[in-house]
Amino acid sequence: MSTFLCYYKTMKELVEKIENLKKELNNSKEVKHIKELNSKLKDNKELISLIEKYNNTQDESIKEKIINNEFFREYKLSENEINYIILELNSKLKQISKKGSCSKWK
Repeated sequence: MSTFLCYYKTMKELVEKIENLKKELNNSKEVKHIKELNSKLKDNKELISLIEKYNNTQDESIKEKIINNEFFREYKLSENEINYIILELNSKLKQISKKGSCSKWK
């Protein structure tokens, strides 16, 4: 098999695996939850107002109110879970891309 065909086949497999990972991620409970929280955040006028005030003033008392807001805490926890998943995905992608079976065809 030519090197070009081997790389083409490897890239095609890589794209398929990435698509599967994307589907898996989009169907995960963590992603569904953060999407739901994002929608709710848009309707949370109190929290949005606090964040805007803090951005304009850098007032520590406002920051404390934001941090103590139950919705904000839930959102940040969910965000951390998503970041952890991203780290796992990056690790999987590195493993997939390192397999490079084309070297045996050279």
